[in-house]
Amino acid sequence: MAASFTRRHWLQGLAAVGSCTVAPALRAADDVGNAIRIGRVLPYGVPAFASMARQRAQGADACMAHTNASGGIAGQRIVVLDRDDGYDTARAARETQSLLSQDGVFALLGAFGTPTVPAVIEVAERMGAPLVGASSIANDARQPPRRWIFPVRVSAIEEAAATVRHQMTLGAQRFMVLTSREAYGPSGAAAYTSALHRAGRKFGELAFEASDDAKRVAAQLLQARPEVIFISVLPKPFAGVLRAYRGGGGAARIFGLSVIRAEDLRAELGPLAVGIGLSQPVPAPTSPTSALAGEYRAHLARLDPAAQPSFHGLEGYLEARVLVEGLRRAGPRATREQLVRALESFRPLELGGLLVRYGAGDRTGSTFSELVLLGSGRSIVR
Repeated sequence: MAASFTRRHWLQGLAAVGSCTVAPALRAADDVGNAIRIGRVLPYGVPAFASMARQRAQGADACMAHTNASGGIAGQRIVVLDRDDGYDTARAARETQSLLSQDGVFALLGAFGTPTVPAVIEVAERMGAPLVGASSIANDARQPPRRWIFPVRVSAIEEAAATVRHQMTLGAQRFMVLTSREAYGPSGAAAYTSALHRAGRKFGELAFEASDDAKRVAAQLLQARPEVIFISVLPKPFAGVLRAYRGGGGAARIFGLSVIRAEDLRAELGPLAVGIGLSQPVPAPTSPTSALAGEYRAHLARLDPAAQPSFHGLEGYLEARVLVEGLRRAGPRATREQLVRALESFRPLELGGLLVRYGAGDRTGSTFSELVLLGSGRSIVR
């Protein structure tokens, strides 16, 4: 599901070029179409993640459209080929392999998902293709540093650690980690428990499944009497737990990682979402003071005037900005090796006030993390 500008250009190029195979020194431009082809694998068809995938893709597409309208990369336009990974490990591997071997994409952009990112990473490494923007609660993209992989967002462990430090400065003593056993839940819980261990804090842990009795889970929370609950949960099953917990008098402050969409929490929790804190790896997309957010909004409006800015959209935009700058530094008709070296020259790169750093053996990316609270309606309190 590529954006219209990328799909049109791709179909034109495909008609002219025909099928391509990947060579070890594949260059960034088609011989005929003079286009740089980028592959993207996201869970577009999975209800729990489809909206997030669309937002991330739209943010990246806004950057690519602006780049193409500004002359592209030394006159070479960028086209993006999209595949749906179904949030499935085997399918993510197949689709990534197909993009590289059959469609001949030069690099990969913006993979996300706890079960799928490792598969995309494995294929990218095996085929020697740069991947910019491997987003997962697990730390697969950073440890160990991988030559072809360039994560952009802050690691989940550092994201969790920033929230733990914030609550410690407020004097909190009793912590609970609450997690869904499905999807990203266990990996997010591991980030919080790691951060709490590093901070030398004792804490309780409680995991539940979507089919569990919400009142029973809430009763366990009430009995533990935490001051702060760190959540790594799917919003729908969490809604029943929180209603029962608040109904029973539970008053703990609640914080989650950025993988949980604010829109999903609001949809499932209604007024109970107000006051929940979420860490974010990018500035607020509506921020009047962030240059990065302002550029994102302007480029998004040109791509689709009806589109609403979002945190996940801004993250996708940031990943695309990193890739575009790498392509520019690599030069016209660069090889993949040249793109790697160009990305490793970010020591650091400043993008609208946010820093991204790489180097030989360094895959830090961004260390930016910001805690926001959900307000009434669509409002965000920073």
